[in-house]
Amino acid sequence: MNKAPVLVLQMQRMGDLVLSFPLLAKLREAYPDHPLWVVGEQAFFKPLLSLSPQATYFSYANAPDPRAHVFAAVINLSFRPEAAALAGKAKTEHLIGPWLDEQGQMFIRGEWQLYRASLTYNNRYNLYHWADLNTLDALPHSLALRRDWMLPRPLPQLGSASGGRASGVRIGLFLGASEPEKHPDAPFWAGLAKILLKIGHKPVLLGGEAEKALGRATAHLLGAPHLDLTGRFSVAALAQFIHELDLLITPDTGPMHIASGLGTPVLNLSMGPVNPWETGPASPGHHVLRPDLDCTGCWRCTQENPLCRDQFTHAKAASVAAFLFSPQDPQGHISMLRRTHGLELLRTDRDEYGLYCLQSLTGARASANPETLARPALSRFWQAWFGALFNLFPREALEQAWLSLRASHPQAAEKLAEAAADLALKLARAFRANPGHILSTPQFWEQADPLVRPLSGYIQMYAQNEQGSRQAFVHILSLAEQVAELV
Repeated sequence: MNKAPVLVLQMQRMGDLVLSFPLLAKLREAYPDHPLWVVGEQAFFKPLLSLSPQATYFSYANAPDPRAHVFAAVINLSFRPEAAALAGKAKTEHLIGPWLDEQGQMFIRGEWQLYRASLTYNNRYNLYHWADLNTLDALPHSLALRRDWMLPRPLPQLGSASGGRASGVRIGLFLGASEPEKHPDAPFWAGLAKILLKIGHKPVLLGGEAEKALGRATAHLLGAPHLDLTGRFSVAALAQFIHELDLLITPDTGPMHIASGLGTPVLNLSMGPVNPWETGPASPGHHVLRPDLDCTGCWRCTQENPLCRDQFTHAKAASVAAFLFSPQDPQGHISMLRRTHGLELLRTDRDEYGLYCLQSLTGARASANPETLARPALSRFWQAWFGALFNLFPREALEQAWLSLRASHPQAAEKLAEAAADLALKLARAFRANPGHILSTPQFWEQADPLVRPLSGYIQMYAQNEQGSRQAFVHILSLAEQVAELV
C-alpha cells in the first residue's frame, strides 16, 4: 500500500534551498517509505539535485494538485502567495507554515514559523538560524537539532613543525552576492588576491553570470585574467570545484552554503544587511568575519553608504586567512587581532541544545553605547525566552539567561522589564478602547521600546494570526506581563 507523500514548498533563492536540505534529510527519517515531494524554482533546484537528499522535485508551474492527494505532512517554507495557496488546498492533518484560506486570507501554522515571520525588519536580538527554524515545528526537537552536521575538512597548517605544506593552498574567492551592499568591490578582491599570490597561494575568482563584470574588473586590476573563472561553471560544476578547494572566501551567498554542506572550509565576509546568526554557514567549524558596529546584523541598511563595508580591507581579510592557515599559536592570534581592528572574527558551532551559535575569537566588543554592550546578553535572554515559551528550553535556562543579563547589565535588565510593563499597559488600554487597534496598525510593534520589540513583533503577528480574538488578547497580554514580572 502506498504511503501518503510529504510535501515541502521551497523559497526562491539558492541559499534558502540549500538551508532546507537538513530538513529534507530528517524528514526522510521521520517519514520512512513516504514519498518526499518538493516544490520550488526549477532554475535553482535543478542544478542542485546531486546535492539534495533524495526527493522528487516539481516546479510551481507543474506542482501536483494538492486536492488530489492526502499528505502525511505539508511544510511551507515560503511566503509566496502561490506556495501559501497550495498549502491551503492540501489535505493533511500536519500543516506547517503560511497558508491561504478560501477567502485568500493568509495564516501561519506553527509557533516557530510565526516567530520567524515576526523577525521581518525586527531581527536585532534574534539568535535562531534559518536552518534550525526550518525544522523546529516540523520535527520532534530531538531529531530537529540532532548533532549530525557535516564538519569542514581540516585547514592545511602552513609552515608548521609537523610538516604542513609551505604554500599552494587552493582558495576560491566568490565575488558577488544578491545585493551590492553584501559583497566587496573589485579593488578589495584584487588586493586580497595579490597578497595571496605573493605568499604562494592559488586564488581563483568565482561567480556566476551576474559576477562576470566584477570578475573582469578584478582580473584587470590584478593583472591576471587567467584567474577569472566567473561565469565559467554551471551550478553543478561550481559545486564540484568548490568541493576541491582548501578554503572558500565569500560573502553571504548560496555557494557559501554549498561549501558548508560539502565540508569545504568557509571564511564568510559578513557585510551589508545580513545577520550571520540567521544565515551564516550552518555547520560547525567555519569562520565569519563581520564589522564590530552597533548596526551589525540588520535587515535593511538605512545608511546612504553601508558603513559595514568600510570596515573591511583586503589586508584585514588576508590577515585572517593567514591566521587560519597558520599554527594556532598565541603570537599569531595577537598579530591577527592587531591587524583586524574594527572587525570581529567568529567560529560557527552548536550549543548544548544543538542550536547554531557563533563563538567570538576576538573578544568583547568595544562600544560607548550601553545597549550595544548589553546586546549579546539581551539576545541570549530573548533566545531563552522564546525557547522556554515553545518548550525547547527548560524554565531554568530562561532564569539563568535573565540572571546573567541582570548581573552583567542591570540597567538594561531594569529598562527591559519597565518596557514590558508599559507594553502590557498599552495592550490592555488598546483592547478596552478598540480591540482592532493592534490589527489595523501595521507598525504597532515599532511603538514599543526597542528592547522589547522581539515580543511586540511576535504578539502583533500572533493577534493577526488569531484574527484579534479575545483569547488571543488574553494570551499576548499574559506574555508581556510575564516579562514585566521577571524583576
